[in-house]
Amino acid sequence: MVDVNQIMFDLIRKSNSVPTSRVNEIEEVVDTGLEKTEDNVQKIAIEYLEEKGYAKSVQNMDMAKKHVNESSAYYDTVHVRRTRRMEQDLLSEAEPEDLEKLKDVCLLDNLIKVNSRLESLAMRRYEYAVEVVDEIQLDSEKSGGTLVEFVSFQTLLNRYAAQGFHVVTVTTREVPNGGKLMMAGFSSTKKQTVVVFERAVES
Repeated sequence: MVDVNQIMFDLIRKSNSVPTSRVNEIEEVVDTGLEKTEDNVQKIAIEYLEEKGYAKSVQNMDMAKKHVNESSAYYDTVHVRRTRRMEQDLLSEAEPEDLEKLKDVCLLDNLIKVNSRLESLAMRRYEYAVEVVDEIQLDSEKSGGTLVEFVSFQTLLNRYAAQGFHVVTVTTREVPNGGKLMMAGFSSTKKQTVVVFERAVES
């Protein structure tokens, strides 16, 4: 049988509209089982510093050993106080009427987000840039020593992408060449590639 409550829990969590968990930190004294000797105290002190991410300086080592000794004061073995993080599921004990209210809150929150997004898109302005290139190839296709200076398509795209533009259209056209020498010999026309870029600007 389908667990409707569990489905509702999962959807509420995915919406990120309301907090569904809380992290509690509990300090507890942990028995390492080691005999209370200077070497063992030192060993646990080093582990404590590593666990906390502290530098193993002389001052930190002295403080860590003091911490271990204080934790072990009433025991025959080495003890250490450690903080344990426990995550509490705030939905686990929710009543059906609470779930209904949370569902409505999530729905309203997402409607507000959608409306805000639509307003942002409606008010967005754009600017355009146009590049006209006589010859265009990929980097892997570039050849050296020719009469034609190739422009790398990848370089062109990346230059505009770094400025926040993206490609809208790429078209080709033929224009008069004026009898200039091309790769295949003399030609009365030459091909050009027209690239149109677009980017959104702040209102």
